[in-house]
Amino acid sequence: LAACQPAPSASLPPTVVPFPTVTPGRLVRGWLPTVIAPAASDSRLANPATAVALANQPTPAPDYAACPAPASPAWPPLPATGADVTAALQRFASDGGSAAAVEAGLRDEWNVLGAAVVVRGDVDLVGAGTAQMVMAYSAPGDGGTLLILGCANGRYVPLYQAVTGTLPQLVYVGDMNYDGRADLLYTSRQCSAETPDDCAYRTMLLTWDAVEGRFVNLLNTPMSSGEPPTVNDIDNDSVLEIVARLTDDGSAATGPLRTGGHIYDWNGQYYTLSIVQLDPPRFRIQIVHEADRAFRRSEFGQAVSLFRLALDDTTLRYWFNDEPALLRSYILYRLTLLLAYTSREAEALQAVQLSLETFPMPDAPVYADLLDTFWNTFQTTNNLNSACREVQAIISARPEAVSLLNRYGSRSPTYTANDLCPF
Repeated sequence: LAACQPAPSASLPPTVVPFPTVTPGRLVRGWLPTVIAPAASDSRLANPATAVALANQPTPAPDYAACPAPASPAWPPLPATGADVTAALQRFASDGGSAAAVEAGLRDEWNVLGAAVVVRGDVDLVGAGTAQMVMAYSAPGDGGTLLILGCANGRYVPLYQAVTGTLPQLVYVGDMNYDGRADLLYTSRQCSAETPDDCAYRTMLLTWDAVEGRFVNLLNTPMSSGEPPTVNDIDNDSVLEIVARLTDDGSAATGPLRTGGHIYDWNGQYYTLSIVQLDPPRFRIQIVHEADRAFRRSEFGQAVSLFRLALDDTTLRYWFNDEPALLRSYILYRLTLLLAYTSREAEALQAVQLSLETFPMPDAPVYADLLDTFWNTFQTTNNLNSACREVQAIISARPEAVSLLNRYGSRSPTYTANDLCPF
């Protein structure tokens, strides 16, 4: 019984998580010498376990410092596919073409660079003592592409490639987390195939993992923002934080969005979301969505407080023109469920009476019908499950009870009939 009591009421302040930055340190890695495999006549091969171990010796790491000699190869014609573009750039660089020549060819010959030229040949991301070629261009068939070519045993090979749709932007190239190695932060604007107006910047933070022999992403969660992120040492600890401003308040495709900002900080292993600072909600449906999320988490006291805020706050705006009656009736219905479940029947009766006075039958909104059905059945049976079964019958006959909640865009919650009466 104690576990079912409502939680204390709470407001909706911005969430602030302390910085997780650890004391900056440095990591030293080295290679152990490779043991030469024994000859077939070696007596140790008689032991099967020893034979298996000796047959699986580590292969030597590529020599990332061995680069081709500089030359002046001819620039190739533009290939027809993105894969062929990668192969052509690899051949050109392996034949001695410089980063400056690659930039000139991409810009002047192929015309696949954007307004901001993105070809870098001045940074060592691998730690081999030689620079790699970093380039962002638009490839035939693939669109925006980020390619990193690095030296390996006297030739250039692709160390990283990402097809991003739109032309990627290099936000920062340098040591971000004070570990002595350069990192690469890039972003690209990507739109949903189902809803082309639903667009956001997707960001990656690359660093070279010498043990794995590849680039890895230092962001532990997908990072999405309405505009490109920035970097800043906010807490003056020599570690750069990533700041993503949320300035888009939504569209017909996305539904209403919260504005504010996210700050990602280094925790010693990866970059993680450290501070969430959101502006107060502007639309009533945003409070309703937060209340329903609290309902699903069984945070009933929080849900009641949020539903009452959505009911009484006159500064909140409506997203759709028909919302005033629909949302008010929905809020009263959900309050009745919560108050009945938490044995606050006197308060539930007040919500029922307010609904009956505001929305007299038979022309009441669908949620007033759900409230009336739920309350009458609950009063008769004193059983929440029986009351919800009657509500589900109404929803089956009036499916707009669900569809009206699912019209708020791709970034809003999706409801089912069971969500409306879950007992």
